[in-house]
Amino acid sequence: MLDDLLTPDEIPESRSWHDGTVRLASSFAVYAPEARARGGFDPVFAPSADAIYEAVELLAGEDWLITHWHDACHYRGADRIEGNLPPVSRQPLMNAVAKRWIACGGRNAGDLGVFAMHELALTYALTHRRFHAALERWELDLYGAADSDSEMTDDYEGRLRDLWGAHARLRDWLNPLNLPGLHTDLNKAWLPATNHKEVIAVDDRVDEALSHLSKLGEMLRNSFQLLHIRKSEAQRERTEALQRRAEILAPIFLVPTLIVGFYGANTWVPGEQRHWGFMVMVGAMLVLTTIVMVMLLSAHRRGLDRTARRDSPER
Repeated sequence: MLDDLLTPDEIPESRSWHDGTVRLASSFAVYAPEARARGGFDPVFAPSADAIYEAVELLAGEDWLITHWHDACHYRGADRIEGNLPPVSRQPLMNAVAKRWIACGGRNAGDLGVFAMHELALTYALTHRRFHAALERWELDLYGAADSDSEMTDDYEGRLRDLWGAHARLRDWLNPLNLPGLHTDLNKAWLPATNHKEVIAVDDRVDEALSHLSKLGEMLRNSFQLLHIRKSEAQRERTEALQRRAEILAPIFLVPTLIVGFYGANTWVPGEQRHWGFMVMVGAMLVLTTIVMVMLLSAHRRGLDRTARRDSPER
């Protein structure tokens, strides 16, 4: 029992001994890095894919409860960027559990552990709301970049991947807490509790967080599709711009080539073997090239005007 209590799990796990009279529940707190700077679980809604996880093990019998808080870990998306952080102060949580014990009429150590799990579960909603807000900010930044015709950079995809990893990690940590049958059978609870109402309250908060994460997953999939479309459009626009430059530059080489080829014919040409003939050839190159360039630029502007009229909001 003590080995399981002191060994941190990659994701929360539960165990039981002696026909369920002794049970181990693995829970966790998750909060924003800004909240850690304040020394507690204060609500912080800063949009971000960063989160601090603190795993909490609760081992309970009928009249005794042992808890162990593991070192905190800072995750950005699915990647751990810092570990072995000391846990934040547990005093606010202990005060809240004491008040809940009196208000809800706790009877045994299992109830006390469930009250603690309820306070930990309050941090889940704050976290998935921060992820939602981060996705909304990402979308606003993406539309702003599209409006300014700036290129889609790898930063947009990196931020979106971090949000997907953050969503997946929180979901993976919550799934083991979502035990089936808790609403109808108190014996299926994480700890040997007597207050079925409080067990249901914790389970409802876990279910609600998983439901919101499921919706966030669908939004993220749509955002990945949107990013792919934007990047495809940006690549198409770059290709079209390159083609337009090639169309404009082609006459600079085409017209002189035709004229020089004409003058290189093995027949009589105006000004043959005369100085003024060379000047005529150069003048013809400049004049004809200028005429063709003006015609192409005029046609290009007319095409842009037609596109603008076609895409105008009034039309």
